[in-house]
Amino acid sequence: MDWIKKNPEKLLAILVGIVGLALGIKSILEVTALPDQFKLTKTPPKAELPTPETSQVAQSSAVLKSPFNWSDKVVDIGGGTRKTVPLFRSVTIIEKDGRLFDMANPKEDPIRDPVPNEWLMKYNLDYLYSGVLSADPDADGFATLEEWKGKTSPVDAASHPPFWLKLMYVERRQKNFSIKFAADNDPQFQINVNDQGRKTTHFTKAGVTFYEGRFVVLNYEKKQGLNKVGIMANQSILTLKDNALGGEIKVVFGEESSYPTYFAEFNSTLDPNQSKFYVRLGDSFALQKEATVNYLLESIDPSGASLT
Repeated sequence: MDWIKKNPEKLLAILVGIVGLALGIKSILEVTALPDQFKLTKTPPKAELPTPETSQVAQSSAVLKSPFNWSDKVVDIGGGTRKTVPLFRSVTIIEKDGRLFDMANPKEDPIRDPVPNEWLMKYNLDYLYSGVLSADPDADGFATLEEWKGKTSPVDAASHPPFWLKLMYVERRQKNFSIKFAADNDPQFQINVNDQGRKTTHFTKAGVTFYEGRFVVLNYEKKQGLNKVGIMANQSILTLKDNALGGEIKVVFGEESSYPTYFAEFNSTLDPNQSKFYVRLGDSFALQKEATVNYLLESIDPSGASLT
């Protein structure tokens, strides 16, 4: 024990040597055991491969080498009608009420009667929508059906039927129009006009128009006779022509003649500013949406009005 206390370094060196010797012996034993770990085993003799089946390969090769005839398919589209459907082109077929409609066939019955399917497809309209004919895609005030009837585009607001198609005749109204032969200074005459409270005085001669060109003096007949109180007085007669209506009026000097005037009440369904307006027979007017066009009211009767 005294030696260990006196020589600790030597003791440590001896212990290290013993451990190293033990590790060396272990490594030698592991190396000598390698042949047993990597021992080769005997392989069986090489097996013979089976003969391959070449008939299926030959059959597939023949199919690939032969030309393939692509043909269209024939389908039943209903009603006993069969249609050839191309394989490489899209065909629009619509089912409605249990029947198939070929939209590409110009002879096909219209899916939205009476408008042809071809016309609906031309303007890319939603023909699957049941209300497509009453719709107004371009918001010009005319429905799709009206555009088709007018041969205009339903998707272009600048293309539309005439605006007068939206002009509704409501009724005929009558108002009195009075004319008075007020002064006889032959060959000049004074005529007073009272048009629904609008009073005007006109000095005119035979053959000269007055009241904005509406009337003209056709004839003057100088005449004397008993008036209403039995006194001899001037009862000369002027014959006037109404250029607007084409009729004639006879007015007696000093008397006010009531001349019936007819008005047509209209309603423009396109323009709320003209939802209700009146036009006198023989006058012209314009629609606010079509200010460059003038319409002349030629005739009125209880059932309708005639315009040019």
